[in-house]
Amino acid sequence: MFILRSISNLIACAVLVLLVASDSYSLPINSDLGLTPHKGQVILRAQTRYTFKGDDPTSQDREQDIYSVPLVAVYGFTSKASLLVKVPIISKELRAINSPDRGDTGLGDTTVLGKYRVYTHNFKGGTSRLSLIAGLELPTGEDDERDSVGTLPAPLQLGSGAVDVIAGGAYTLQTLNYEWDTDLRYKINREANQFNFGDVFIYNFSYQKRILPVTLPDKGVYSQWNALLELNGSVAGKNDSLGVDVVNSGGHSLFLSPGVQYVGPRAVYEFSFQQPILQDLNGNQLETDYKLALSARVQF
Repeated sequence: MFILRSISNLIACAVLVLLVASDSYSLPINSDLGLTPHKGQVILRAQTRYTFKGDDPTSQDREQDIYSVPLVAVYGFTSKASLLVKVPIISKELRAINSPDRGDTGLGDTTVLGKYRVYTHNFKGGTSRLSLIAGLELPTGEDDERDSVGTLPAPLQLGSGAVDVIAGGAYTLQTLNYEWDTDLRYKINREANQFNFGDVFIYNFSYQKRILPVTLPDKGVYSQWNALLELNGSVAGKNDSLGVDVVNSGGHSLFLSPGVQYVGPRAVYEFSFQQPILQDLNGNQLETDYKLALSARVQF
C-alpha cells in the first residue's frame, strides 16, 4: 500500500537525519507553543498519525481509516519571527455494508503559518512567552477525485480546493521540570466546487513533566523522558453545499491525549494516544474511536 511504503521511507529518512542534528528540546505533540526558534534555526518533524472512526449511529455499519504523514519544517528568521510549512501525505478509506470501499491516497493541502513572539518574561530556571499565529492552508491536494461510484464526497477528498485562512495565538510557561502550553486557533474555510466546509475553532491545553532524570546533572549533555497530558478540542460549523447546510456535519469534539517523549541531545521521539471524552456531533456522523501519533523531530 502506497501510504505504508511512504511511512516506512519517511521513518528511514528521519533516522538518517538524526545522525547530524543537535540541541533538541521538548514541545507538545498535538498542540502548538509560544516559543519560537532561534535566528537561522531549522526544525524538521516527521509524524505518522492514524485515526479510526467506527461508531456509526446508522445501520450502514460504516468504518473509516485515516492515515496521515505530515512533514513539517520550521525556520527562524529572527529570534521572534518564524515560518512553518506543513505538507501532509494522506490516505482515506471509508467502508460500509452493501457498498464499495471509497477513498483516496496522495498529497493533502499545504499549511503555511507565520509566528511572531509578542511577549517574553524570563526568570530563574524558566521563561513564559506569547506568540501570535497567522497563515493559509493552500489547495495542493486533489479535490475532484472520482471512483467507480462517481465523484468522491468532499470529506473524502484529499484537499478542499480553497485557500483557507488561519489565525490564533499560543502561550508557553517553561521551567526545567515542567511546561504548560496553550494555543487557540480559528480557521476560516472558503468555498470551492460549490462546497464550503464549516469554520473551525481549535483549542489545546498541554502539560508535560520531566520524569527522568529525577535530578538534573550539574553540567554536561543529558537526555530526558517527559510525560505529557493534553486536551485537544475543536468546534466546527456545519458544511454548506449549494447554499444549503449539510445536516450531518459540524459539532464539538474533545480528546484526552496522554503521551511520552524522549528528548536526546540529537533528536526527540514521541508517542501520543488520543481518546475522545466529548463528541457532540450534528446528525448521523461517524464518531472517532481513537487517534494515534508517532513522530521524530530534529533541529539544526
